[in-house]
Formats: sequence, C-alpha cells, structure tokens
Amino acid sequence: MSLRSPRLDRRARASFATGLVLAVMSASLAAGDAPSSPFSGLELVASKNVGTLYRRPDVDISAYSKIMIGEPAVEFSKNWNPRNYGTFGLSAAQLTKIRVDLAAMAKDVFAKALGDGGYEIVTEPGDGALVITPNIVNLFINAPSVPTAGRSKTYTMDSGSATLALTVNDAVAGTLLAVVFDQRRSGSSTLQWATSVSNRAAAEGMLKGWAEQLKRELDAVRAK
Repeated sequence: MSLRSPRLDRRARASFATGLVLAVMSASLAAGDAPSSPFSGLELVASKNVGTLYRRPDVDISAYSKIMIGEPAVEFSKNWNPRNYGTFGLSAAQLTKIRVDLAAMAKDVFAKALGDGGYEIVTEPGDGALVITPNIVNLFINAPSVPTAGRSKTYTMDSGSATLALTVNDAVAGTLLAVVFDQRRSGSSTLQWATSVSNRAAAEGMLKGWAEQLKRELDAVRAK
C-alpha cells in the first residue's frame, strides 16, 4: 500500500516531463534544427504559425473539452548576464522575482485567453482535460528595471526576447501529446524608456500573442 499522494505524484511526473522537454530543447538548439522528433511517439509537423511543432499522430485533440494550465518553468538565456545591469548587477532575489512573476503572468494570460475563448478552465485533472504548460526559456531582458545610483534612464527599442516551450499532456494519463517551440522578440520602432511597467507590458503582449495563437490552433482542430 502506497502512502504517497496521487496529486504529488502527478506534480512530480509533470515536473520531470517539463525538465526533460527543456533539456531536449537546449540540446536541440545547440545542435541546430533536428531533422526528426526527439520525443518518443511525437512527429515533427510543418507549421506556418510556430517555429517548431511536434505532435502525437494518433490522438484526436478535439476530443478534449477542458484545459488545465500547468505550472510554467522560466529559464534565462545562457547568453544573458545579470551582472551587466544596475550598479552591482541583479541579485539572486531579483532574478527569482523575475522568474516567479513571469511564470505567474504566463499562467494567467493563457488561462484568460482560453477561458474567454470558450474553453473550460479546470484546476484538477479529469477525463477530457488537457494540461497545457507555457514554459518560457531563453529569456533575454535588454533593460531590466533595477535601482541605480543617480537618475539615470535606459532607453531601448527592444525589450528582449524569449522562447515559448509549450507542452500539451493528457491530464489523467500524463501522456505527452504535443510540444511547441516558438521564439519571439518584443520591440517597437521608437526609443522607449525601459521601466518595470514597460517591461511588464512587453512581456504580457508577447504572452498574449502566443496564447491567442494557441486558441486559434485549438479552434481549427475542433472545427474539423
């Protein structure tokens, strides 16, 4: 008789799956575009709307009517150096806050976009439910808002870039059904003063774009 909580087991499996996806992604990015799928049972599918799409061919996504938003992982780009910002660089607490806040924003934005789009958002696994986890990797922030000596201001036309590493799983079985990788850059045509407000707006806009694209993809599958 096992004394382990089923909910904890599910979360442990989800955490392991997310870590595996991110590890495979890092290896794929380092080696260039993979000619075939690195995920067992998933096929590389041509897509005009996202950078890379892997999908399980024998699953009918339209059979799912509920969506559970998983806990996103957030990882900075290996080429981004937090010591380059502020007087002494960003602290561990500041880096953690950026990751925690962005993960929470990603979860909220995807839940709202899909919920407003007519999909039932659930908080517990169940039959007919998908777990969609919008992980953010390769995060590069050009001008994070940090306290500095004096009244210096930073202006930029490019707030930064990030890659969506979205996973889609069966909520009950935990089976990986699809993986999406898509890189985007946030910017404008004019110089803007980079603040915590402008950075947050840029991140939210990027996330909304991904969430709305996912909704359109799900709508198209259900319409077939």
